[in-house]
Amino acid sequence: MIRIVELCTDILPCPPPKGGAIETYVYGISRAMVMQGAEVHLVTTEKRPDVNYDNIHVHVVNFSTSIATKLRRLSAIISSPNSNIPYLSIKLLELFNEIENRHGKIDIIHSHYFTTSLAPLIYKYVNGPDVVVVGHLHNEIKPNKTNKLLIELYDLHLAVSKYLKHRTIELLRASPDKIGVVYNAVDTDFFKPCKPSEKADKRKQVGVEENDFILAFIGRIIPEKGLHHLILASKVLKEKGHKFKLLIAGPLGHFDIEKLEGYPKLIFELIDKLKLSQDVKYLGRLNRDLTKDLYCIADLVVTPSIGPDASPTVVLEAMAMGRPVVAYASGGIPELIPPYSGIVIKGKSPRLLAGAIEMVMQDVFSFNESATVEWARKKFSYMAVARRLLTIFERLKNRS
Repeated sequence: MIRIVELCTDILPCPPPKGGAIETYVYGISRAMVMQGAEVHLVTTEKRPDVNYDNIHVHVVNFSTSIATKLRRLSAIISSPNSNIPYLSIKLLELFNEIENRHGKIDIIHSHYFTTSLAPLIYKYVNGPDVVVVGHLHNEIKPNKTNKLLIELYDLHLAVSKYLKHRTIELLRASPDKIGVVYNAVDTDFFKPCKPSEKADKRKQVGVEENDFILAFIGRIIPEKGLHHLILASKVLKEKGHKFKLLIAGPLGHFDIEKLEGYPKLIFELIDKLKLSQDVKYLGRLNRDLTKDLYCIADLVVTPSIGPDASPTVVLEAMAMGRPVVAYASGGIPELIPPYSGIVIKGKSPRLLAGAIEMVMQDVFSFNESATVEWARKKFSYMAVARRLLTIFERLKNRS
């Protein structure tokens, strides 16, 4: 049996209560790898009493202690975003030793965030080359000496798309052999097509008419996600006489810091200025169940990312639910959406976006729901992604 330590972030627990793609992913693959026979130790900031961890070994790093607070304040003088690293590294090294003493030799340490990346290297240095350290690239990383060193010293880094792999090689001049590709995953047992009767009931709950064409935007309300393009595209659609409702769900900014200022405030001002208040509805930051309900009632999910979105989970969830997707060709998005599942727009403008949405509204685009759902299950389910991870881990273990 392979023994794996999964390091979640120091920002949110695994799984997060409301949103957090990395934390959701780490929890999901941990469960799936356990189901396939691996021994998984999940390190997180909190063990939630309302979550079924099955046979995962859960270890908690507590950041509320006085020592943690003092170290964080001291470290913040040097680097505020990375102020948890000293305390976190000490606690992780203690945990690694505890896991080895109680359960036996660790085979793989899998880190998903910069703040958790130092401790695995120290542990490997002390305990020898048999310990395999694997990093996970969820987003573009800064082209600095520290990240370049991490790429070189880790046994392997896994990027969530081919785009991100090539971008990392370009930015850090990394060896292609040092970076693999493992896509993000979706819980296809939870996100699956709903029944027509469910769709009608849930539309009533949200307050939209049965015949309304529903556009859905799900994600953080930050500039990179391009919601302003969708608002402007909505104005174009309205001027052409189309009847629709745009439903927006997501935090006002980042998951850990929500504020109605800056970009989120500009979005609501833009809606008012364009006189779209009757056509656009903000649902707030939804939990997992309500997010699923939104996919259920949506006729189209729109992902107008203007930033280099490496592998957005919203696209995978939409396809698993059997919903068509319209998206800009940003980052790794073109790798995710087959021709029968949505429209990938090469340019980035509200008018192009409106044109693609209009094609779906007018049934010009030929959407294949069953093929889309099957694509999501085969390629992006947690079980499929976990199998790929375990294959890579076993190879690295046998090579070390």
